[in-house]
Amino acid sequence: AIPGLSRIPLLGPVLFNQNMLVYISILLVPLLWLLIFRTRWGLSLRAAGENPAAADAAGVNIFALRYGYTIAGGALAGLAGAYLSLAYNNSWMDTITTGQGWIAVALVIFAMWNPWKAMIGSYLFGFIIIMGFRIQAYGIALPFYIVNLLPMLPYLFTIIVLIFVTGSFGGRRKEGAPEALSVPYDREAR
Repeated sequence: AIPGLSRIPLLGPVLFNQNMLVYISILLVPLLWLLIFRTRWGLSLRAAGENPAAADAAGVNIFALRYGYTIAGGALAGLAGAYLSLAYNNSWMDTITTGQGWIAVALVIFAMWNPWKAMIGSYLFGFIIIMGFRIQAYGIALPFYIVNLLPMLPYLFTIIVLIFVTGSFGGRRKEGAPEALSVPYDREAR
């Protein structure tokens, strides 16, 4: 808890009584946005994702860049896993993620590789996940079939969001995944 601020009625416990990793993640969003969209490193990253041959011709070490950012992404995923087991659940079990990795992949697609959209989407998905628990905690009487539907809401919402974001209704969107995502780069194949 942040002293003084956590005692503010209504907003204090929500905004100022969180785990340190929550505040780190909030600080990471503008820092990553600046890195990706306002620095030479970010330009090299986007170029390596869109057209690695052109970036290589410009002198960017594609292999080092891809490996470096993959390691950084893995470190952030590890930090998320640490938060899940240490702060969120405060315990460990074999099925701790219970399919949340697929929601994270859908969140990246939803965000279209933009940190601000990823933050907004993560709060939206988090709201959907916790909504089922809160409805039951407040003692709202629901029919049996609705109670069984509540744990499926995050996954149904994920499917609905992916349908709309990928442009399945009314054509393809212009923005989205980098052109060379998951395509191996071979310098000699140019």
